[in-house]
Amino acid sequence: MDAKCPECEGVAVLDDDVTVVRCPHCGFEKGYEEYLEIMKDLAVNMATDYIPDRSGL
Repeated sequence: MDAKCPECEGVAVLDDDVTVVRCPHCGFEKGYEEYLEIMKDLAVNMATDYIPDRSGL
């Protein structure tokens, strides 16, 4: 199964046992649970970057 690499944004590979995510492009390798935490943090950071400044409200 494919996954998005958090380091190079290339296509990483999730192994058949759903335990390890590896990126053949940059060498990223993490356990699946740790990968999920990294991706969750990236999503939260992206969301906070796009909150518009609403001064005066």
